[in-house]
Amino acid sequence: MIMDVIKLGTRARTLGRPRDACPYPTDSRERRAWYEGYDGSSLAFGMRVPHPAVTPRGTGRMVEVAAGADGASMLA
Repeated sequence: MIMDVIKLGTRARTLGRPRDACPYPTDSRERRAWYEGYDGSSLAFGMRVPHPAVTPRGTGRMVEVAAGADGASMLA
């Protein structure tokens, strides 16, 4: 199922694998899904696991980037 491929891309990112580690053929549906997961396009995974580009180096913590309409903070 395509959602499983998205999860694999997300997992690869969290484990620190490079973006070019995608195991699927070029121009395939699975490759696009894997990149979607890796790049954090899927909101559910992006909220739980911050992309390395938005995590301050050396801290390992998420960065607060915006406040929601109800005043609750949203993390990237």
